[in-house]
Amino acid sequence: MDIEHLRHFVAVAGRGSIGQACLDLNITQPALTRSLQRLEKELGGKLLDRSPKGVVPTAFGETYLPYAKAIINEAARATEELKAFRGLEKARIKLGVSPNFVGYLVPEAIQRLFAQYPGVTVSLTSETYENLTKMLRGYELDIVFSQFLDNPSNLEVAPGEHIRRETLFDSHSRAYVRADHALAARARVTLKDAAEYEWAIPLQMSMVYRFEYAFRTKGLSAPVQKINTSSMAFMKTAVMELGLPAVVPDHVMAEDVRSGRVSALRIAELEFDYQVGLSWRARGTHSPAMSAFARILREVSAAYDAA
Repeated sequence: MDIEHLRHFVAVAGRGSIGQACLDLNITQPALTRSLQRLEKELGGKLLDRSPKGVVPTAFGETYLPYAKAIINEAARATEELKAFRGLEKARIKLGVSPNFVGYLVPEAIQRLFAQYPGVTVSLTSETYENLTKMLRGYELDIVFSQFLDNPSNLEVAPGEHIRRETLFDSHSRAYVRADHALAARARVTLKDAAEYEWAIPLQMSMVYRFEYAFRTKGLSAPVQKINTSSMAFMKTAVMELGLPAVVPDHVMAEDVRSGRVSALRIAELEFDYQVGLSWRARGTHSPAMSAFARILREVSAAYDAA
């Protein structure tokens, strides 16, 4: 099977246009059409159809598309690893990280990685858990370090494809306010008290849902979420500069709590536990660099969990 035929098929399926795919691939339309026809003949089925929305995969093509992407990804990885082995090119890790760990644990892990393997480079993407999972499934990432939204296990995300997940430690989120906020002076804060204020809530479906659900179960209207952002730095800005209460992981506010600039509110209904760990595709090979980084993240996480 010619890997170029697979690249051509994936490009057309992604673009939805043979013309646009030709531009991306720097190939003529007749040559691209011949390539697709050869692939269809080899596989024994029609891969693409024209529709009012452009060129779309057939049911046969939809079934084959993830396998084509997997083959292309593995071929690229094999080439990269062989070049790295011969000293022609350095290994690269495509890492996904949830926003609350971009400035926490991950920098230390990357520092250790570079110290042990100076030739390795890292491409880091920070996104919500939902988007990171999609990117991992789509072979845009090699490994993800994030909190999980449900019970960690082998999670089926597509027919015949699995994402393996490994829990490393538990994370806790709660409500925080600036030290001079009116709620900080109260010995006891109820949900009814909290509902009187506008809030800042991390931009992820799980937290948004759990925050709103906490109020609904008590017969209260959920307060306005004045700020939704995936940036933990801006969540701190929302608390410190905008004066909004916010629900964030403990480690995000730990230094500000110690300095007295921020107070934690004891509202049991707004305290949420998450499990944190690694996600990767069970199918396919794992590069030595990726395996080494996973080991280092386990070591850094174990030190955090023991602290």
